[in-house]
Amino acid sequence: MIRFIYIFFLYAFITACTAKKSVTTTKQQIDHQFDLLAQKNHHIGFVLKDLEKNQVVYELNADKPFIAASTIKLLNFYTGLHFMADSVPSYQYIIKGDSLIIWPMADPTFLNPDFKDQPAFDFLKNSGKNIYLVSGRYKGEKFGKGWFWDDYNESYQAEITDFPMYKNMVTCSQNTDGTFSMSPDLASLYYSEKSVHKSLKSIKRNAFNNNIFVPEQLNLGYKQLIPISFNSNIKESLLTDTLLATGLITSSVSTLPWRPVSANAKIIYNTQADLVYKKMLQNSDNFLAEQLLLNYAAQQQLNMDASLIIQKAQQELFNDVDKSSYHWVDGSGLSRLNLISPSFGITLLEKLRQQVNNDKLFDLLAAGNKSGTLKNMFKTSSNSFVYAKSGSLSNNYNLVGYLVGKSGKKYAFSYLNNNFIAPVSAVRTDVEQLLTFIHQNY
Repeated sequence: MIRFIYIFFLYAFITACTAKKSVTTTKQQIDHQFDLLAQKNHHIGFVLKDLEKNQVVYELNADKPFIAASTIKLLNFYTGLHFMADSVPSYQYIIKGDSLIIWPMADPTFLNPDFKDQPAFDFLKNSGKNIYLVSGRYKGEKFGKGWFWDDYNESYQAEITDFPMYKNMVTCSQNTDGTFSMSPDLASLYYSEKSVHKSLKSIKRNAFNNNIFVPEQLNLGYKQLIPISFNSNIKESLLTDTLLATGLITSSVSTLPWRPVSANAKIIYNTQADLVYKKMLQNSDNFLAEQLLLNYAAQQQLNMDASLIIQKAQQELFNDVDKSSYHWVDGSGLSRLNLISPSFGITLLEKLRQQVNNDKLFDLLAAGNKSGTLKNMFKTSSNSFVYAKSGSLSNNYNLVGYLVGKSGKKYAFSYLNNNFIAPVSAVRTDVEQLLTFIHQNY
């Protein structure tokens, strides 16, 4: 018996020592890989966790805060998994006689050309009713907290509204026949015919209306997305023009001042939630992300305010997380006020795995050498081995997600790079180099 106990403890000791040696060796090997990186003169944070053993195998600046950029969309996604139905609700409505009264719910898929099926719009055009749009549900600013005002002309910074349409953008095109066009081509946009400016290199919108200025020379086939400038009448006019164009509606949409949603209101759903999450995560779509936060708020009977749904998520979904490990202010990550630590990135990845199985989760995220923002990365293998959310702002590049080793083992990683001066392509190359090494050796 004594001999048996001795052998048992000896085996346990040897096993523990072997495991410790293995972790030490891994740390030394990854340390060496960091030494080999070309870009090191900036803030780097990295955590790698073995998901099968539930063991952190490497960490660097694990608890330091970093600008999150679009990795904040993972918080948005996790919040949606808890607070949104299987499909995106478009608006609430009641019918009174010949009137259809609607309360918008910030549905980003409504009349969005990226989503072909439009049951919410079809319901309006086939209603045969006089349509009334209740305004004032969103009382916030057109830009999120901490956004740069001078990015108003950029397609990644569409304005925030309670009833988005057409992605809140127009597509300007220099057609192959030499003509210039805009889509949607609606009179309600009040854009000028074509104000030509010799000094411009790209199309520029006026900061305060939808008049646009076009370079003297544009290549045939040129396209540029321009955010719509919204005023008190533009939503009503856009919806009216679109409905009238169908020929099924003959009267204009009217606007009603804000009144509480009727207790008898029903909901019209528009697009399957997973389709929206997939596009938001893979393409890092800021417009979808921002509008989804307002959509979650409306579903939770909150005022349409991003800060309120963020606060609710923090209290109910992240109450077990150290508050100093992250700071969350918007839905997209456009704000530099968003902060996460590498360790928080791992915590978030583990929370996601508790809600979504691996196959579905990997399908929703961008995949190396296959889809989304990672389509042109990790090409050393024909099979994807990184499934992650990237985050880019000037001087910042982050990648948070899952890695599958050649051994088949699965890891969670959080790799954050802030405040570099080198081109982002150089930092991305370093990220590829390190994660590819881990894939090939573990």
